[in-house]
Amino acid sequence: MYRLLCDETLMAVWDSLPDNASEQLTLGLADVCLDPLTATESWGIDDGIHRQLIRPLVTALISVNQDQQTVRIYDIQRRRKP
Repeated sequence: MYRLLCDETLMAVWDSLPDNASEQLTLGLADVCLDPLTATESWGIDDGIHRQLIRPLVTALISVNQDQQTVRIYDIQRRRKP
């Protein structure tokens, strides 16, 4: 299992999400911590490090460190319905 790393600013963003978006992010990141390459899509170049979690109401940009078994969140964005 991978350890999730998230700074205080992003924790505040996460906390400010509507309940349904927050739940999608929480459940999605739980999947990421189990298997980050399966639970995410490439972000930019497919290097296995820079990944994105995409859910209907929220996205997160992350990096995966396989050596240290960590996943770091770099950005959280709420998705708007069209």
